Amino acid sequence: MVVTYGTFKSYGCTCEHAAFAQGYVSIGCEPCTRPVLPGQHEREGRWWWEDAKAKECGLHKGNIKQEHADQANGAALTNGNAVEVDIFDTQSIVTLNRMGIENLAKMGSRKEPWVVVLYAPWCQFCQAMEGSFVELADKLKGSGVKVGKFRADGEQKAYAQQELQLGSFPTILFFPKHSSQAIKYPSEKRDVDSLLAFVNALR
Repeated sequence: MVVTYGTFKSYGCTCEHAAFAQGYVSIGCEPCTRPVLPGQHEREGRWWWEDAKAKECGLHKGNIKQEHADQANGAALTNGNAVEVDIFDTQSIVTLNRMGIENLAKMGSRKEPWVVVLYAPWCQFCQAMEGSFVELADKLKGSGVKVGKFRADGEQKAYAQQELQLGSFPTILFFPKHSSQAIKYPSEKRDVDSLLAFVNALR
């Protein structure tokens, strides 16, 4: 909404507006608008705390910046609140909690071998290999090899570093059928063929 030269203009509608006489020559939202003093530019009354080169409503501008920052870290906004988006989210991949990964790591004799990715949903390298790991899980269906994921950031990071060989994200581990010792994937190649070759060489 813009008030200029004593008229109120909004979406093509023009009418006289009493606010103009009170110094409100340019109107934004209620908390962002104040009267303009004599000699000031009309935009001085709108979003007056903002940088003069980028006059925009501070509320909207801040929300846009925060949304972009959250999305860059793998989060989306729902009703203004950051909601983190998980990855490797498919029925082919088993989500392991702390108890689940501890039990798996302690087993000396497993019924089935497992391949597990230690990840953080905000990690760009984890995000980049999501398609390959999901495809790996699909290829291993019915093969007797279980595919899992364990979120190893935050409170779980220290445990993962001490007990699960976590060095950086993502870390991929193979848990053999008849051994308690997990084998860490040694390569930076994270395409599905390389991952499948690793699993096939060990199972």
